[in-house]
Parts: sequence; structure tokens; C-alpha cells
Amino acid sequence: MNSVLWYRRIGALGAALILAGCAARKTAEAPAAPRAPAAPPAPAACVPAAAGSPLTGTWLSNTRPRGVAGEFRALIVLGADGTLRYETQLKVGKRTRPALRETGCWLLDNGVLTLQTTRSNGELVDTADPIYQNRYRVEKTEAARLTLRELRAGGQVITARRMPAGYRLPD
Repeated sequence: MNSVLWYRRIGALGAALILAGCAARKTAEAPAAPRAPAAPPAPAACVPAAAGSPLTGTWLSNTRPRGVAGEFRALIVLGADGTLRYETQLKVGKRTRPALRETGCWLLDNGVLTLQTTRSNGELVDTADPIYQNRYRVEKTEAARLTLRELRAGGQVITARRMPAGYRLPD
């Protein structure tokens, strides 16, 4: 019986020494200085659109994307200087969800419209993140209507109508 107590005491003492050694190591190590997140790179300057580009202006689209319960509204303002302003709303029933407001640059190259977000809700974004770049094939451009197709698998067709300059999404 004495040998059982002896082994228990030795085991408890060994466990206490191991735990004390672990605790001593943790306090002996200097805590790492918290790293501030890297600031995203400054956005590149926008390239002005071709003179007289039919895409410049204010465009409003209303769609019902697959898997979304409600009407999705997007207001895209394409400036002649290559800048863009993009606002969205989701209307479900009588409720309108808060809007997403983005700014950035746009470029039309070989019939492909690229929208590159540089700020989302006023904050700089990582322009290397693909979520901030949208690409569309321009299918049809008319004076009052623009038809685009998303360049991705199963890309949706988006039809937008031209709105007067200064138009805003309703609250």
C-alpha cells in the first residue's frame, strides 16, 4: 500500500513540475507586438473613356437574381473620365435593405466592360481581390438601353435603362 501512495506522490509531483515548466516558458517568451493590418495599395488613376462613348451616363437595372428573394436594383454612373459610382439596393416585399455604395474605375476594351471597385462604403479595398472586379460582355448599346452579360459561368443578362444625370436610388 505504501508503494501505491509513493507512486501517486511521484506522479503528482512530476505532473506539477511539467505544468510549472510550461507556464514558465509561456511567461518567459516576449509577447509578439500586434501587427497592424497592411493598408491596401493606393488606387490607380482611372483611364478616361473614348470620346463620345455611348456607355457614359447613369444606368439603372432591376433584376431578380437566381437564389435571391426580392428585386435587386443597381445604379451605375459611368463618368467620361473613367470613374464609376455603383449603388445597390435589395427590395424584399415592402422592405428595402441598406444600399452598398462603391466607387472606382471602368474600362471598355474589345466589347468587355470592366468595373473595378477602389472604395466600398467609403473604405479603400484590396483591388487584387477578385470580388471587387466585375466583367461584362456588352451585348447591345442603345440610346436609352444597355444590355450586358456577366462574364462567368452561368452569367446573367442585365438590362439597364438610361436615367437622367443626378438620379438617385429611392430610399
